[in-house]
Amino acid sequence: MRRDRVYIAYQKWDDYSLSSLAGKTLTAMKNNPLFPDPRPEMADYEILVNDYRTKHEVAAIRGSQLEKKARDNARDKVLDAMRQLAFYVNITADGDGEILASSGFMLVPPPKSVGYPTVIVGMRLEDGRTSGEVKFSFTPQKNISEYEYCYTTVLDSENQQVWGDILSTGSSRGNYIGGLSPGDKVYFRVRGRNNKGIGDWSENIYLIVR
Repeated sequence: MRRDRVYIAYQKWDDYSLSSLAGKTLTAMKNNPLFPDPRPEMADYEILVNDYRTKHEVAAIRGSQLEKKARDNARDKVLDAMRQLAFYVNITADGDGEILASSGFMLVPPPKSVGYPTVIVGMRLEDGRTSGEVKFSFTPQKNISEYEYCYTTVLDSENQQVWGDILSTGSSRGNYIGGLSPGDKVYFRVRGRNNKGIGDWSENIYLIVR
């Protein structure tokens, strides 16, 4: 009989999604009575998570080469800590899906032929070929007929994105957005579509337009 478990490896996740998940697992695992003896200890895990999230925020806004290297080093450390902690979660929960879900880690879905698209990860925004253009890419998924995406440079009075029209592409890489103004902060999100339906939107990512 199949036993539930959580993923232990998140190397393919982009920094925005990984930062969000790391914060979620920290909140869920901290003082969680279902996991009385976590490894690593939560005090150590909290330091690693907060250090990575801080360095990611700095590097995301036109960080220098040194700041991006600091983020990458912090990322490696938090990935290793998440792997150890997720392994501990799987051992402790012993296949109990409710206990596993309380950890904040991602549950491994049951095997199935073709299901709804899952959340897209691995998003990346880069400078385009010319000024006012950005290039976007992300990790492809199997059994996807097309990807829908939208972007914006506009925020409302509550500092929330005012998204533009939903556009589509068949490729996870080599896509460009043009007509932007240098100095603007452009936000981007993407989701998958197949014959089962449409997946949830990804985490929002952003880049300062060159």
